[in-house]
Amino acid sequence: MLTVKTAIVIVLSLSLGAISSCSRTSTNPQAVTGPTVDVPEFAIAIKLSPRAEERLRSLHETIKVISYFDGDPLPGQGKYNPPFRDVFLGNDEKLVDDRNVARFDHTRVPLSDWNRLSDKNYFVTINTVSARKVARDNLLDCTDPISRRIETFRGRTIEIQCWLIREPNAQIK
Repeated sequence: MLTVKTAIVIVLSLSLGAISSCSRTSTNPQAVTGPTVDVPEFAIAIKLSPRAEERLRSLHETIKVISYFDGDPLPGQGKYNPPFRDVFLGNDEKLVDDRNVARFDHTRVPLSDWNRLSDKNYFVTINTVSARKVARDNLLDCTDPISRRIETFRGRTIEIQCWLIREPNAQIK
């Protein structure tokens, strides 16, 4: 016989399981299986302050650029998914090359999620950090573009300026 307390625990367990299965907090588009949509190619060029450039070079540290893709849903197609919009398409991470450029090419998002977008000109948020290959903590503070539409990135190289965290009066060359 089921007690009230046991029934409440079962209902809560099922509810939490259903909530967690409805929300994706991260997806690497490179690992997506099934039909996909190509993300328009773009690049991010990092311009460092002299002190940031010297610090990263002395540590043999590099820079990682992370792009997040999300958008607003068709009516009834959204899933509450903070800190992202209701349709989270995924993210991609790139290390910069020897010219401090990260190229986002061959990035894909799931077609099933893309089909749920009310506007196919979805949002891109960029986060630039030191790669933490050597230093445990992020060393950089950057002028990352937040919540810009994919069409503003398409075929372009977007410049981002970075300096050391707590670097006074940073001058970017």
